[in-house]
Amino acid sequence: MTATNDSPPAGWGKAFTDTDNVWGNGALSDRATVAADAHYGIQATWDYYKNVHGRNGIKNDGVGARSFVHYGNNYANAGWDDTSFSMIYGDGAPGDKPFTELDVAGHEMSHGVTSATANLNYFGDAGGLNEATSDIFGTLVEFNANSAADAPDYLIGEKISSTPLRYMDDPKKDGVSQSCWTTGTKNLDPHYSSGVGNHFFYLLAVGSGSSQWGNSPTCNGGTVTGIGNAAAGKIWYRALTTYMTSGTTYPEARTASIKAAIDLYGASSSQCAAVEKAWSGVAVVPTATTCGAGTPPSGTNLLANPGFESGAVSWTSSTGVITNDAGASPRSGSYYAWLNGYGSAHTDTLSQSVTVPATATAPKLSFYLAIDTQESGTTPYDTLKAQVVSGTTTTTLATYSNATPGSYTQRTLDLSAFKGKTVTIKFTGTEDSSAATSFLIDDTAVTTG
Repeated sequence: MTATNDSPPAGWGKAFTDTDNVWGNGALSDRATVAADAHYGIQATWDYYKNVHGRNGIKNDGVGARSFVHYGNNYANAGWDDTSFSMIYGDGAPGDKPFTELDVAGHEMSHGVTSATANLNYFGDAGGLNEATSDIFGTLVEFNANSAADAPDYLIGEKISSTPLRYMDDPKKDGVSQSCWTTGTKNLDPHYSSGVGNHFFYLLAVGSGSSQWGNSPTCNGGTVTGIGNAAAGKIWYRALTTYMTSGTTYPEARTASIKAAIDLYGASSSQCAAVEKAWSGVAVVPTATTCGAGTPPSGTNLLANPGFESGAVSWTSSTGVITNDAGASPRSGSYYAWLNGYGSAHTDTLSQSVTVPATATAPKLSFYLAIDTQESGTTPYDTLKAQVVSGTTTTTLATYSNATPGSYTQRTLDLSAFKGKTVTIKFTGTEDSSAATSFLIDDTAVTTG
């Protein structure tokens, strides 16, 4: 067993020993059974991090952890202790089972991984991210082990008692966890604020709606297509170990995971787009300090990559429209959309599909537009149309032209006619045969009101 070669700290009991290398009888009548479960948890967690992420143990130093079982009296919890580099497992409340379930073991030891990498605080948004990280990797340990005795799922600690400790598909089902981020999330107990991170990961890995694993709604009424555990896990691990710090907030975690997705799969990848949609699906939207967003009207921003800071991710556009070209300037961040500006007959387009919730109170499209032109006079030779495509019908909400040049100005358009529909937001820039006009767009948003 784990503890046979090491003496536990004073007062922590004694090591399990055995003469025939048969540990426990598979039932709780033999106290060594729980010790064997704990050892299996260490082995499965080690294997996951080593085989999937190339990590050599919790601290990446080849050193294994110890486990202490039967902790306390009817102790209904488990825990990781950095100081002694060890796990403790309680036997649970009367009538329940010990806390040596595999995803719980992976959860607790992943606290050690977090401590050795981002060292996330245990308060504020960072506290929720700390707990969510352990739930995420505990779940991935369970899937990686794929044991018939504990079939993989997105429930936490479901074998301990009659109900799971937490639900990743819709965390609020436990009655205390939060599924959607708010500015008040940081004030919750980390076990409850972790729901936002858990929900994000479920959407990223599995997707929204009903599946064999649960039924996951989104907070913005949008749809998310999952990319699977392998890609989602690699993105989260890289975000944790490369970009997160002790005080990372949920909006900053969005930025960290987008960067990780770009590193692993590229800015134009479906994986990167899914990361953005999954974060929007839990109401963690870009801010001016993360992804270059401006200040849209009130409500959740339904657009992915609204400030173009992830390049062409989530947008469909003409070649070269989404750019960081120094020939013009973004309103914020580094990227922007540059339509036209050729001085010859030319058409550019920029579009993204979005679902406008039927429950939206006052849905709006907003964006910042700058117009720079070599035309003169008030004749609209070159135009930019803000449009909505619904089925086979294209509705032009507004038309802008060379006749009104100017610096970035926020434009806001009503989308009430499209509530309950999945539509395409489209910008179409048309330029005549002479005198260039550039239409610059940045910091877009579709908000619910």
